[in-house]
Amino acid sequence: MAAAPPRRQTAPMPPIRLDLALPPGYPAEAVLAFFARRAIPGVEHITATSYRRSFAFNGTPGWLEADLARGVLDVQHADPAAASEVAARSRHLFDLDAPRAGIRRCFARDARLGPLLREHGDIRVPGCWDGFELGVRAVLGQQITVAAARTIASRIVARHAPRIAGAAEEEPCHSLFPEAAAFTTADLDGLGLTGARIATLRALADAVAGGAVDFDPAQGGAQFVARCTAVRGIGPWTAHYMAMRALRDSDAFPAGDIVLRKVLRPGTTLSVKELEAASQPWRPYRAYAVLLLWRAA
Repeated sequence: MAAAPPRRQTAPMPPIRLDLALPPGYPAEAVLAFFARRAIPGVEHITATSYRRSFAFNGTPGWLEADLARGVLDVQHADPAAASEVAARSRHLFDLDAPRAGIRRCFARDARLGPLLREHGDIRVPGCWDGFELGVRAVLGQQITVAAARTIASRIVARHAPRIAGAAEEEPCHSLFPEAAAFTTADLDGLGLTGARIATLRALADAVAGGAVDFDPAQGGAQFVARCTAVRGIGPWTAHYMAMRALRDSDAFPAGDIVLRKVLRPGTTLSVKELEAASQPWRPYRAYAVLLLWRAA
């Protein structure tokens, strides 16, 4: 299927600059490194100090750029009302309101997490701009490396992402990530995906487009996981990963993650049941434990 026609883009507008109000000690370098490893060319562009991406607001595309060194957010969109929406979603994207005091109190008494937190400092769970986009990334990441999943995502964008009309030639974020409706019929053959993975992406797209799966945090993590795992090809790891980043569920925990099963007790690979049991003292901040352990791996 060919890429959808470019969405309407009015003449470029000067950016609106907002204060991100970064908390003291915010781990910008670690957060940007997380996004950089997963950045999709054409949609996202990350530097040592900033995160830039395309987005759509009320059907019209624009750009946001967060400079985490200076703590400012630039929003470029034809509708000034987009700025407040982007500002609110950026707080979730960069996890600016993490419950730091509660996390420190919870992890300080843990023999494994306490020393790691002191070594790495403040820990955040990077969020996402769009729940469906994150779901696609999570499915692509099943049983392959982050780099391989990023490569396939970039191929999907190159084939199916609507290019933004009027985007400057040098604009690195020149396209919009395809919406769920586009994935339901998209030609995904020849991109490095297995037939099973293509079927899962289409099943997820159908579920989101039809309303069976949504990313409203009000539903709670357990309900979200149940709805996601009812989709063909989505298991607990994928559902919990999505809950961590899309729903901002601080207690989401992908217990099947092989890195977590290996890193918690070096030299030992814990079973899923053993890891689940070991994680109980970290509640309700197990998602933060995941990011801390991944950083330590």
